[in-house]
Amino acid sequence: MQILKKSQSEIWPDRGDYHVLTYAEEGFSPLNIHGEPRGLNREQLIAFCRRVNARHETGSLFPLAAISAVPRAVIRDSQDAGALVIHITDFLKANIQTIKATRIICDFRTPSVAPFVMSAIRTVMNSPDASGIEEVVVVE
Repeated sequence: MQILKKSQSEIWPDRGDYHVLTYAEEGFSPLNIHGEPRGLNREQLIAFCRRVNARHETGSLFPLAAISAVPRAVIRDSQDAGALVIHITDFLKANIQTIKATRIICDFRTPSVAPFVMSAIRTVMNSPDASGIEEVVVVE
Protein backbone atom coordinates (compact mmCIF):
# COMPACT_ATOMS: atom_id res chain seq x y z
CA MET A 1 0.00 0.00 0.00
CA GLN A 2 1.11 3.51 -0.75
CA ILE A 3 0.84 6.40 1.71
CA LEU A 4 1.22 9.62 -0.26
CA LYS A 5 1.19 13.26 0.83
CA LYS A 6 -0.58 15.65 -1.51
CA SER A 7 -2.04 19.13 -1.45
CA GLN A 8 -5.77 19.75 -1.70
CA SER A 9 -5.37 21.04 -5.24
CA GLU A 10 -3.56 17.84 -6.25
CA ILE A 11 -6.33 15.55 -4.97
CA TRP A 12 -9.27 17.72 -6.02
CA PRO A 13 -9.72 16.47 -9.62
CA ASP A 14 -9.85 12.80 -8.50
CA ARG A 15 -11.50 13.25 -5.08
CA GLY A 16 -14.59 11.31 -6.12
CA ASP A 17 -12.48 8.16 -6.46
CA TYR A 18 -11.67 8.18 -2.73
CA HIS A 19 -13.41 7.69 0.59
CA VAL A 20 -12.56 10.62 2.88
CA LEU A 21 -11.57 10.11 6.50
CA THR A 22 -11.46 13.33 8.51
CA TYR A 23 -12.55 14.66 11.90
CA ALA A 24 -16.03 15.70 13.03
CA GLU A 25 -15.90 19.47 13.03
CA GLU A 26 -18.38 21.62 11.18
CA GLY A 27 -17.56 25.05 9.78
CA PHE A 28 -14.47 25.95 7.81
CA SER A 29 -13.09 22.44 8.17
CA PRO A 30 -12.07 19.46 6.06
CA LEU A 31 -15.50 17.91 6.64
CA ASN A 32 -17.20 20.84 4.91
CA ILE A 33 -14.52 21.07 2.23
CA HIS A 34 -15.20 17.47 1.21
CA GLY A 35 -18.87 17.16 2.20
CA GLU A 36 -20.46 20.10 0.43
CA PRO A 37 -19.20 19.16 -3.08
CA ARG A 38 -20.56 15.65 -2.44
CA GLY A 39 -24.05 17.06 -1.95
CA LEU A 40 -24.21 17.29 1.84
CA ASN A 41 -25.87 20.36 3.29
CA ARG A 42 -24.96 22.23 6.46
CA GLU A 43 -27.71 20.61 8.53
CA GLN A 44 -26.53 17.11 7.59
CA LEU A 45 -22.94 17.97 8.48
CA ILE A 46 -23.94 19.50 11.82
CA ALA A 47 -26.05 16.45 12.74
CA PHE A 48 -23.23 14.10 11.75
CA CYS A 49 -20.68 16.03 13.83
CA ARG A 50 -22.95 16.06 16.86
CA ARG A 51 -23.56 12.31 16.60
CA VAL A 52 -19.85 11.40 16.22
CA ASN A 53 -18.70 13.76 18.97
CA ALA A 54 -21.49 12.90 21.43
CA ARG A 55 -20.81 9.17 21.10
CA HIS A 56 -17.04 9.69 20.91
CA GLU A 57 -17.03 7.07 18.18
CA THR A 58 -15.89 7.07 14.59
CA GLY A 59 -18.87 7.52 12.27
CA SER A 60 -19.61 7.33 8.57
CA LEU A 61 -22.01 8.96 6.15
CA PHE A 62 -21.68 5.97 3.81
CA PRO A 63 -23.67 5.21 1.63
CA LEU A 64 -25.08 8.75 1.53
CA ALA A 65 -21.56 10.09 0.96
CA ALA A 66 -18.08 8.54 0.93
CA ILE A 67 -17.04 10.35 4.10
CA SER A 68 -16.20 9.12 7.59
CA ALA A 69 -14.97 11.02 10.65
CA VAL A 70 -13.22 10.47 13.94
CA PRO A 71 -14.29 12.55 16.95
CA ARG A 72 -13.00 16.10 16.96
CA ALA A 73 -11.36 15.69 20.38
CA VAL A 74 -8.78 13.15 19.17
CA ILE A 75 -7.45 15.72 16.69
CA ARG A 76 -8.04 19.07 18.38
CA ASP A 77 -7.86 18.39 22.13
CA SER A 78 -4.98 15.94 22.45
CA GLN A 79 -1.91 14.72 20.65
CA ASP A 80 -2.41 11.09 21.56
CA ALA A 81 -1.47 8.96 18.56
CA GLY A 82 -2.77 5.87 20.38
CA ALA A 83 -6.28 7.30 20.70
CA LEU A 84 -6.29 8.24 17.03
CA VAL A 85 -5.06 4.74 16.10
CA ILE A 86 -8.11 3.27 17.86
CA HIS A 87 -10.51 5.48 15.90
CA ILE A 88 -8.83 4.93 12.53
CA THR A 89 -8.86 1.19 13.23
CA ASP A 90 -12.62 1.42 13.89
CA PHE A 91 -13.01 3.05 10.47
CA LEU A 92 -10.94 0.31 8.83
CA LYS A 93 -13.08 -2.41 10.42
CA ALA A 94 -16.22 -0.71 9.07
CA ASN A 95 -14.48 -0.42 5.72
CA ILE A 96 -13.80 -4.16 5.62
CA GLN A 97 -17.40 -5.00 6.59
CA THR A 98 -19.44 -2.38 4.75
CA ILE A 99 -17.73 0.47 2.92
CA LYS A 100 -15.15 -1.53 0.93
CA ALA A 101 -13.14 1.52 -0.17
CA THR A 102 -9.72 0.78 -1.65
CA ARG A 103 -8.54 4.38 -1.84
CA ILE A 104 -8.67 6.70 1.18
CA ILE A 105 -8.07 10.42 1.63
CA CYS A 106 -7.03 11.28 5.19
CA ASP A 107 -7.65 14.97 5.78
CA PHE A 108 -6.73 15.89 9.33
CA ARG A 109 -5.43 19.39 8.65
CA THR A 110 -5.71 21.89 11.53
CA PRO A 111 -4.45 23.79 9.34
CA SER A 112 -1.49 21.44 8.87
CA VAL A 113 -1.07 17.75 9.69
CA ALA A 114 0.39 17.22 13.17
CA PRO A 115 3.24 14.72 13.59
CA PHE A 116 1.15 12.52 15.92
CA VAL A 117 -1.45 12.22 13.15
CA MET A 118 1.14 10.98 10.64
CA SER A 119 2.44 8.52 13.23
CA ALA A 120 -1.07 7.14 13.83
CA ILE A 121 -1.80 6.85 10.09
CA ARG A 122 1.45 4.97 9.44
CA THR A 123 0.84 2.62 12.38
CA VAL A 124 -2.70 1.73 11.33
CA MET A 125 -2.06 1.47 7.62
CA ASN A 126 0.70 -1.06 8.27
CA SER A 127 -1.66 -3.28 10.30
CA PRO A 128 -3.79 -6.21 9.09
CA ASP A 129 -6.88 -4.00 9.51
CA ALA A 130 -5.76 -2.09 6.40
CA SER A 131 -6.13 -5.12 4.15
CA GLY A 132 -7.85 -4.16 0.94
CA ILE A 133 -6.61 -0.56 1.04
CA GLU A 134 -4.45 0.14 -2.00
CA GLU A 135 -3.72 3.82 -1.53
CA VAL A 136 -3.88 6.40 1.24
CA VAL A 137 -3.47 10.08 0.48
CA VAL A 138 -2.76 12.39 3.37
CA VAL A 139 -3.79 15.96 2.54
CA GLU A 140 -1.17 18.42 3.72
